[in-house]
Amino acid sequence: MNTVIKKEASRPRPARRTQEQRSDTTRQQIIQSALTLLREKGVRGANLQEIARGAQVTLGALQHHFPNRQILMERLIDEVMSPLSDQGAVWPSASLPLAQRASAFVRTAWQTMYGIPSYVAAWSLFFGCKASPELFERINANRVRADPEFFRRFLEHFPEIAAYHPNPEQFGGFVFASLRGMGIFNLFPISKKEIDGQLNILVQVIVQAGTTGLGSRSQKQKKDTGRR
Repeated sequence: MNTVIKKEASRPRPARRTQEQRSDTTRQQIIQSALTLLREKGVRGANLQEIARGAQVTLGALQHHFPNRQILMERLIDEVMSPLSDQGAVWPSASLPLAQRASAFVRTAWQTMYGIPSYVAAWSLFFGCKASPELFERINANRVRADPEFFRRFLEHFPEIAAYHPNPEQFGGFVFASLRGMGIFNLFPISKKEIDGQLNILVQVIVQAGTTGLGSRSQKQKKDTGRR
């Protein structure tokens, strides 16, 4: 009996969470509840009462962490824009052949940025904030900062397009616009087969732009040489 008591007494007790850790957990619950409502009901449906209910906290607890709707919306903007600004995991190895590089890029971008549920929530937030100049400017500032870097990195990892396509920057914009459009279309019940098919076509477009562009430039160089 004493041995059992001693063994139980010797078991390490789970570390108690600090107040800050508990607060972080509550804030994340509130943010996730708000994102879910944005995705399912739009900005109008994401009122503070509904957000608090979804987070399983009182309205007072929500307002303790986010004193007003403006502050919560600002935090949500930062939350939904963060994956769209994180470029580290999207880019494939430069050592891969063009086709494998294009496939890796498109699939990773879809799985980590454009095809995730928070992307639909992001656009609900973007449209909903259009009437609020201060919030919309916050969104636009993030976009202005992230988009040029994305386009630059795209051409850096696809030098075939950067070297041979007649409009490389516009082509990069087209690729991202395609992914964005597919992401918004996730508002509807789209089958995985349809999404996979569209992603495969986008991969083919990138590969074609990097290969036919090379051929076109070579032919142009031959013609120019022939004229001399």
